[in-house]
Amino acid sequence: MNVVWKFFVIFVATTTHKLNFEEMEELTGQLVSLLFIVAGMMVTPLIFISLDFWSGIRKAKKRGEKIMSNKMKRTMDKVSKYYNSILAMLVLDCIQMAGFIYWHLYFGGVAYTFPVFTLLAILFVAAVEIKSIYEPADAKESAEMHAVTELAQQIIANKGDTAKLAEIIGNYLNKS
Repeated sequence: MNVVWKFFVIFVATTTHKLNFEEMEELTGQLVSLLFIVAGMMVTPLIFISLDFWSGIRKAKKRGEKIMSNKMKRTMDKVSKYYNSILAMLVLDCIQMAGFIYWHLYFGGVAYTFPVFTLLAILFVAAVEIKSIYEPADAKESAEMHAVTELAQQIIANKGDTAKLAEIIGNYLNKS
């Protein structure tokens, strides 16, 4: 990957703006540093999600529940949703960093390039996962009991309409 960045920097620098070798080397070093920072940032949500998954298994065992694959599927859905958001923020960061590099090369401006939007998205994921880890097991059980109570109320309210009952039960099963 380092060779690709060097090629890119040398190509841009030699075709549009004359940089000396030291400036190109410095710019390449900065881009490689950013690449490692972003790679580390992209691994961080997986660590938090894994910790939450492990915490969820411990809480389920504490409550005496079976570990079921549909709960594991929710974790994979969560990974997908989080990374969709994080990658969208990464695209924004690439655009702003490219703009700062362009500004530096053509106009001599100095701006610090850092993936701020990606960092904010990852901090959000970390906050959500930490909250989930520290959430007591009985709070999750209470939320599940509330959902079952709500389902029972909807069933009682629509006890004569079998089509509506099927829809209500189907929606509840899809949420679980």
